[in-house]
Amino acid sequence: MPVALISLLDAGRQWFKAETGFGSRETPIASSICAYTAEQRDVLVIPDTTRDPRTAYNPLVTGSPHVRFYAGAPLVTADGLGIGALCVLDTKPNQLNATQTLILRTLASQAMAMLELRRSLKDRRESDRRNTAILDSAIDYAIIAMDLKGQITSWNTGAESILGWSATEMCGQRAHVFFTELDVQNGIPEAEMGSALMHGRGTDERWHIRKDGSQFWANGEMMPLLDEHGTPEGFLKILRDRTVQRQAAERQRADAEFMRGVLASSADCIKVLDLDGGLTFMNEGGLRVMEISDFNEVKGCPWPDFWQGQGHQDALAALDAAKAGGIGHFQGPADTYAGTPKWWDVQVTAIPGADGRPERLLSVSRDITAQKTIEGDLALSEARWRGLFVGMQEGFFLGELIRDEDGRAIDYRFLEINPAFVQQSGLPADSIGRTVRDLIPDIDQWVIDTYAGVVETGKPISFEITVPALKRTFEVRANQEHDDRFSCLFLDITARRSADVRRAAIAKFGDRLRDESDKAAVAKIAAEVMGRTLGLSHAGYGQVDLEQETIVVAQEWSAAGLRSIAGLHHFRDYGSYIEELKAGYDVVIPDTTDDLRTVADAANLAKIDVAAILNLPVMERGRFVSLFYALHATPHVWLDEEIAFVRNVADRTRAAIARIEAEEQQHVLNQELSHRLKNTLTLVQSIASQTLRNAESIDEAREALAARLIALGKAHDILLSGRHDCAPITAVIEGALSLHQDQFGRFRPSGPDLRIGPSAALALGLMLHELATNATKYGALANPQGYVDLVWTLCGAEANAEFKLIWTEHGGPRVTPPRRRGFGSRLIQRGLAGGTVDMRYPPEGVVCTLTTSVADLMAGG
Repeated sequence: MPVALISLLDAGRQWFKAETGFGSRETPIASSICAYTAEQRDVLVIPDTTRDPRTAYNPLVTGSPHVRFYAGAPLVTADGLGIGALCVLDTKPNQLNATQTLILRTLASQAMAMLELRRSLKDRRESDRRNTAILDSAIDYAIIAMDLKGQITSWNTGAESILGWSATEMCGQRAHVFFTELDVQNGIPEAEMGSALMHGRGTDERWHIRKDGSQFWANGEMMPLLDEHGTPEGFLKILRDRTVQRQAAERQRADAEFMRGVLASSADCIKVLDLDGGLTFMNEGGLRVMEISDFNEVKGCPWPDFWQGQGHQDALAALDAAKAGGIGHFQGPADTYAGTPKWWDVQVTAIPGADGRPERLLSVSRDITAQKTIEGDLALSEARWRGLFVGMQEGFFLGELIRDEDGRAIDYRFLEINPAFVQQSGLPADSIGRTVRDLIPDIDQWVIDTYAGVVETGKPISFEITVPALKRTFEVRANQEHDDRFSCLFLDITARRSADVRRAAIAKFGDRLRDESDKAAVAKIAAEVMGRTLGLSHAGYGQVDLEQETIVVAQEWSAAGLRSIAGLHHFRDYGSYIEELKAGYDVVIPDTTDDLRTVADAANLAKIDVAAILNLPVMERGRFVSLFYALHATPHVWLDEEIAFVRNVADRTRAAIARIEAEEQQHVLNQELSHRLKNTLTLVQSIASQTLRNAESIDEAREALAARLIALGKAHDILLSGRHDCAPITAVIEGALSLHQDQFGRFRPSGPDLRIGPSAALALGLMLHELATNATKYGALANPQGYVDLVWTLCGAEANAEFKLIWTEHGGPRVTPPRRRGFGSRLIQRGLAGGTVDMRYPPEGVVCTLTTSVADLMAGG
């Protein structure tokens, strides 16, 4: 052969590991013939590439180097993956004999074996290098290899560092040298080797000797080294210096003894709890103050259950605070185990584990019963009032009117303010004693007049006010106290008002979508509703190109004064969150400058006025296809209600678009059905008219008409069983001839796969039915041994390809040309629109040749 190749395939190309006679090192994957070979597991031979539908239009066949013959054996890895092929090419049609096929298959196996061997050798060298590096890097471990007699054969860098001897000094020596004299006398080295052989592992923790004679505490492990047959051929001993840890453990034991003494003498109730609040320890002083004789009586009990009422909730809150890494503190009453009422000051903190996370909890309760009794009822009452005042979630202030000489209210002074009001109003915490005009010079007079009306009439009022700087809305409830004093309660109703706005927006959105029939308009309305309702900088909907990782925004909404962001955008220009969207997860980013996914690209986002991102992906069959987005120009904490609103808008938008698409598809189907029905009725009318006109009797007319309508019905069934605009040619042929298939082998069809249009399918079905009917009456099918060859081919380029179908009868009676032409003959001669029919009557059998263009064959009708 003039060309031989070893080709390897990847996603976009095939490249040649070796080649001769080709002159190029790679080709695009689209022109690869070897791709067909890699999909199978044996030699692929194409004798003439111009006659094989897989290769007939391949650039390597139609152009240089004009490949006409191809034979290839697949290159398959050990795990069954086809990665390429070993192939030979020729510029003329050719064929391989059995010996040549065996040679090609054998050479492919040899090539694959060499590739696998090369990879195995590379992996082996890398493994040896890595193992050596691992041993050399384990400087905290002494790793020592020995033979079965205990003589050292390998001594790593860690062994040199820990024990002091070099590898040169120790290789060939017995391991006894770093055991203590007493351990050697007691046969400890031999016992370790025996345990390793019997149990697969020998462990110890004992003192060992360094080169300078000093001792160190080490934990060690010995394992047998096995050969490829599983037979022990030596030992591997691993030692780690744990002297510091042993000394620390000794100190810890001493400290623990000291702490036990301290805890026993403490008058506080000191407890250790598990993370669920169960009691696991109580000190002796705590047992005394809680009047418990035996800790086992309360061990495992839930500690919060010792508290009643609010104390129970406080205990649970203290546990939560401690588990979160803080300090849980509260004061409350609880009876001792014997029923004595007491007051306690309680502090709960976490006891961290080795990983720094809370492992257990420490609770210290101090008896403050006497202190609480001394405080008295007045102090208790004041504490209750101040605790309520300061702890209120609602804003509260007490004010006093300031009047002019005529008695008209012109200002008011703050007398008391709770922290909630400071937060709600944005006023400084030291506003007490100052006037509102001092703090807010441009305050509207109507506010002062409103409070004056409360004082003068004694009737409480309520009204709403919005603080623009805080973007919050409050309901204010004002009451008269005494003289010119009044009190105001501020209730934050922002969430309620926002919810009302969102509900109204959704209702209006649904009304606008109800009669909308344009998909672009639906997307534009959705963007506007999201943007205006949530006060966004940008909002919209875009189509996603997953391979390019881009989004095309066609319809979007931007706030006044901001430029539109419609157009093409690359996701990775604005962060790394594309992978989350591909997986179907929402992307919620409150601040692009403080999020790891966007901080590197925050400048690009700022250029389009984006500082906070909400992205909701739209998935179809598990694939990310489009996106709804909501953006803020400033950092913004996205509320669950806002995310739910955007998702609601997205769902309604997708439903509206789906409705429009369904209506469009229904319209197309209705038109197609009407067209198809008209054509069918016209065809049935023509068949009936012609059949009745040419029939010699009613029975003959009934039989012919029934057969033709059945053939027509089968063609329709084939069209309706697949795509409505085309049908497979093999199905059309089998349906038309099934009525005449009285035994196997009567019809021998062959030809390439091809889908044909509805008009061509009906005409071809009727034409073949008439040919088969004539063959049954007068031709090849009249004899039991007769059969029909039915061969169709395609010639030429795709745009101007020619379709040819040849009907050839064999084994029938001697043929003579008909003396007259009936309707069936005219139906055959009519053929297909745009085509020609050639009927010949040689003595050995009828030959009918139908010729038409592929374009006419596939056209609708």
